[in-house]
Amino acid sequence: MKPIKLSMTAFGPYHQKEIIDFTKLHEHGIFVVSGATGAGKTTIFDAITFALYDSGSGEDREKSLFLRSDFADETVDTEVELEFEVRGRLYRIWRKFGHDGASAKREFFEITDGVIVPAVEKFQVKLIQSKVEELIGLTQSQFNQIVMLPQGEFQKLLTSESKHKEEIFRKIFKTERFTKMVELLKEKKNIAEKYYEHAKMQQDNTIHEIRSRLPHRESELFSSLNNDVINLYQVKSALLTEQQYYEDQCTALKGEYDASKKELQKLVKTLNEQRLLNERIDKFLLRKARLEELLQQKIKYKQNSRNLYLPKRLIK
Repeated sequence: MKPIKLSMTAFGPYHQKEIIDFTKLHEHGIFVVSGATGAGKTTIFDAITFALYDSGSGEDREKSLFLRSDFADETVDTEVELEFEVRGRLYRIWRKFGHDGASAKREFFEITDGVIVPAVEKFQVKLIQSKVEELIGLTQSQFNQIVMLPQGEFQKLLTSESKHKEEIFRKIFKTERFTKMVELLKEKKNIAEKYYEHAKMQQDNTIHEIRSRLPHRESELFSSLNNDVINLYQVKSALLTEQQYYEDQCTALKGEYDASKKELQKLVKTLNEQRLLNERIDKFLLRKARLEELLQQKIKYKQNSRNLYLPKRLIK
């Protein structure tokens, strides 16, 4: 917030209308408000604070009646008007109250290319207060502590709670975006930790499966798995080596299987031939025994035939 022009009437020691044009001092960049005690230095800052927040800059100067000039006539109302600039936009705020604090009025306008338009829908205390805090980014208490810090009250900022000071400095230096960035990074960190825990669980399960499924042997894979810190890239490379080892084993075993299969086929063929030969031998022996049996019967039948022939001869 940069003050442009301040007008005070019946305010503090200024019983008549007093105008301070800050544009005449802007070329110097930094300037000092100096003067004897009671000359009205603090009143200038009170007027700025009063215009913005409807209150003075210190605890003993917050009430409007304490800000009214003791030298002003009762017919003259206390008025303060402040033109100020915020981020390249010009505003004018005006406040007034009577000698008894009554008949308080206020106006708040934005000036754009000489055109004056209300800065709020209605000139109500809460609406104006909210708009001022939105524009400046500070509450009245924070504004008093860091911008319009009265004499003797700097200690309050130094001794205030860390959380309070953090909030003040965050608004001064516009670090809200960094706070949001920190929150965003924390959120991403939490997500990353969840992914990490999930990946770690998968890794542990995979390592367990490898150890339980593959027979242990002296190899690069099991050397990697027995390290205190398991390097997954080494494990992956070792798994490829292990895969090649078992592929070679499968090739060799398949060759042995094929050779055994051929040998088995030969043995089965020989067995079948021997079985067929045995069957033929059995049939031969059966037929031989039958032949011997028939020959015996032949001899018997021949003998019987002779015996029958002899009685016929004797009869003749």
